[in-house]
Amino acid sequence: MVLLLSGVVLAAVAAGAADYETPANKNVTDVLPAELAKGPRYAVRDPVVADGYMYHYQVVSDFGPFEVTGTGAMRKLAREIWAIGELRQITGSEVFLKALKEQATKPLTFAKNVITKPGETLSGVPKGVGRLFSNSSTSVSNTLDPSQESRTKELLQVGAFKREYAGRYDVDPYSSNKVLQEELDKIGKAGAYGLWTASVGTMPISGTAGAVISVTGLSQSFNNLLKNEPPARIRSVNETKLQQMGVAPDLAKRYLDHTAYTPRHDLILVDSLARIAGATGRDAYLNASLAASDEVEANFFVNMAQLMRGYHETQGPITAITMIEALTVAQTRSGTALIPFALDYGVWTANADKLSQHLKANYRPDGFNGKFELWVTGTLSPTAKQELQGRGFTVVENAGGRFEIVD
Repeated sequence: MVLLLSGVVLAAVAAGAADYETPANKNVTDVLPAELAKGPRYAVRDPVVADGYMYHYQVVSDFGPFEVTGTGAMRKLAREIWAIGELRQITGSEVFLKALKEQATKPLTFAKNVITKPGETLSGVPKGVGRLFSNSSTSVSNTLDPSQESRTKELLQVGAFKREYAGRYDVDPYSSNKVLQEELDKIGKAGAYGLWTASVGTMPISGTAGAVISVTGLSQSFNNLLKNEPPARIRSVNETKLQQMGVAPDLAKRYLDHTAYTPRHDLILVDSLARIAGATGRDAYLNASLAASDEVEANFFVNMAQLMRGYHETQGPITAITMIEALTVAQTRSGTALIPFALDYGVWTANADKLSQHLKANYRPDGFNGKFELWVTGTLSPTAKQELQGRGFTVVENAGGRFEIVD
């Protein structure tokens, strides 16, 4: 297989290297709608860096600088910045500051960021979705997910208070946003000490997060579960679904222990696979997702699972999932091969050339009718679209406009 792929890529380079594209940075106004590019408390800086798959955003805000990869992550950050502003109206109030002074006299202490700390990213490896399609992509060894709340702290209700307030503002209680976590920590600790008793239902909200980042029905259902259930319960829900899918207990454990995935990631990915009822190969997809080394790559696998779920529910049943390196191919009952791909803006590269040629030459499962459909969350360059369509690939862009994909 390695020799075959090497031959394919050499032939591709020899045949058309001059036509390959180099990712080019973009202006913010060319990438984001105005309401997402700038909010009351933040602005996205020029240029937006493009790596051939995803956009990398640099954001200046009232709460310091932020960097995120992916337009979905940018929408999530916009809501989090709004939520931070709302939370600081509480944590900066005279009543709350008085509660903090009283807390300082209490004998109990908490380890900082223990309650809902997301998994640490690994160092020393290439970053970005492109890494998954290079030779450096390997599965990683994992230790226990540090976002799991300890039994003692759950008894003290810090985690419960944090989840409750995160739910009020429709933000992820397991977000890697350190500023958001600091504000949630303040409220969680004060609530656990009994020093802060304001009802979440009566908390004032000064404005909205904007229509561009409005919470959808599916997103709200996930947020409600995350608000009401501790990580141990979320894990149990996921374990049950994976067991019902026939996933081996060892694989389920390795996935649920994976440090790149938060409980929210787990909930969305596992739910998406569970909805593709009856499809074979879901365990192969889960195993492939272990290659994620950081939040960006975790988002990639979560969004690809959502693409398959959305296609299955709205376009036609998926009967089998096959992993070709890091590329996912979903066989449909109609005979068409679906290739889901989570990206912002894809360009024509030697790697895209190699993979498309390899698929055309080697994908021959039972029931395949010879048709390929590439569904992407964003868009492709005109050259990439033309090259793929010339090889018989139907390209469907902005798939999130056809069915719901949760950021």
